[in-house]
Amino acid sequence: MAKLTPRQKNWLEGTGAHIGTASKNGVPTVIVVDKATMVDDSTVKFILSPKQIQLVVKNLNENPRASLGPGGIGSIRAAYQFKGKSFIIGNELFVEIEEIYSTKPGPEAGLRLDNLAYNDVLKFEASRWADDGPPR
Repeated sequence: MAKLTPRQKNWLEGTGAHIGTASKNGVPTVIVVDKATMVDDSTVKFILSPKQIQLVVKNLNENPRASLGPGGIGSIRAAYQFKGKSFIIGNELFVEIEEIYSTKPGPEAGLRLDNLAYNDVLKFEASRWADDGPPR
């Protein structure tokens, strides 16, 4: 699993996420969840409504992979995409982050960050952003 930086954790906890799932045939579904809680350095938890569970449970049973983009519609300051294995327990969706990508516009778009050493990711962030999380 990939270790998220404090900035990445703060963005997820501060803005929630757009969560993408896909059926085994590749049919996508995206839900928006406005609150996230970090379970540890690599696992994020979302509380889902019954309707949200209904929208994603079939996909997750067929294909447990999920993709997350920090919430805050219209905000590109977070500029991350997270991918990983997911599962539902009760009304909670857990995503174990395995891959982290930069979605910042420009030459860094698509750069895979989890392949870098953790300290290099911290340096990457420090050289590009002055914030630690979403605007309050």
